[in-house]
Amino acid sequence: MKFIIIFQLIAFCICETNFNNSMLLDQIKSDKSWKDLKVVNKNTLIKIKKIDGFDLPAISVERVTSIDPNKVKDILIDILNYNNVLKSSGSLKTKIISKNNQYLDGYQYIKSELPFISSREYYFRMSYSKIFLDSNILVHWYLLEKKNETNDLGNPDDAVYLDFGAGIWLFEKIEKNKYLISYRLYMDPGGSLPDFIIKKVNESSIYNIFNDVINEASKSK
Repeated sequence: MKFIIIFQLIAFCICETNFNNSMLLDQIKSDKSWKDLKVVNKNTLIKIKKIDGFDLPAISVERVTSIDPNKVKDILIDILNYNNVLKSSGSLKTKIISKNNQYLDGYQYIKSELPFISSREYYFRMSYSKIFLDSNILVHWYLLEKKNETNDLGNPDDAVYLDFGAGIWLFEKIEKNKYLISYRLYMDPGGSLPDFIIKKVNESSIYNIFNDVINEASKSK
């Protein structure tokens, strides 16, 4: 616990702009106030949670599976392989900015395939060290301020930059070789989309990401 507190204080002092995203991460990590939304394909439960001060809800997707959570974690950390894993995410470019034993900073550019909808881009920090995470957390991430290091990826300047969002992957052992794996997310996709469209997009996006990762992990069972 002491190490976690020290790490959080250091992170806050180094970059105060990450404080709101850190608070957001704490809210979606909490098990309180999540409400069932619907069941998909009989084995996947989608939930929502009201986030204080924001119109959009956080979304969670969870499934009981026999897949080893460590296999899921390995896939999540290997961000340069996301193009091969996240097959439902369309055209995706990913770059590692920096990486150490505790976390990595990455960049993603998601090309829009729809007319009148701009592409999206963002920097993020993903933490995966067992020293600084609760025992039931595989990884968590939050968005960062924009940097000036995207030109070499050849991305257009009209992409909408996202700077407020966070996600967390968790697991719970149910019984021998049975785990409840979940992914919780809050993301404001920016732009001028109506809230009801954003909710539908986020709901579909988190399910597709979760399903792609679990399907990839199942190949190495």
